[in-house]
Amino acid sequence: MDSFIDQQFSSQEQQLKISDLSKSYLNETAKWGQFLSIVGFIGIGIMVLMGLVFSFSFNALQHLPMGNNMPAGFSFLFGLVYIVIGIIYFFPCLYLFRFSKKTKDALQLNNEESLTVAFSNQKSVFKFMGIFTVIVLGFYAIMFLIGILGLMV
Repeated sequence: MDSFIDQQFSSQEQQLKISDLSKSYLNETAKWGQFLSIVGFIGIGIMVLMGLVFSFSFNALQHLPMGNNMPAGFSFLFGLVYIVIGIIYFFPCLYLFRFSKKTKDALQLNNEESLTVAFSNQKSVFKFMGIFTVIVLGFYAIMFLIGILGLMV
């Protein structure tokens, strides 16, 4: 019985229809996505700028009495971490911005190809964040194991 139903559905061309309510949800999602991506880009700019400031100006603070406890190169490493985090965060913001732009275009022009590209970018946001989450969780697990081993020694 199931194979008969499957054959019936596969023989007919399936069309996905998007209701007006779904379109309004997509439009609102696109607006919020664009807002969050723009705020993300601004945050990335501030983060990279602060990384540059940390990298090059904290070396001058080492000459102050309270700065003598910092190891040489610490401020450069600290600034470099900020810059690397900014670079990593750039990609999900870019994908989110592209998703938002293409979704708005698709809804305004009733263009299925733009909507497909939009969903491709949305997939990329989730894939990037998923992979990044797995990497961070793996890093936490390694640090936990190192901590346990350190206590045993």
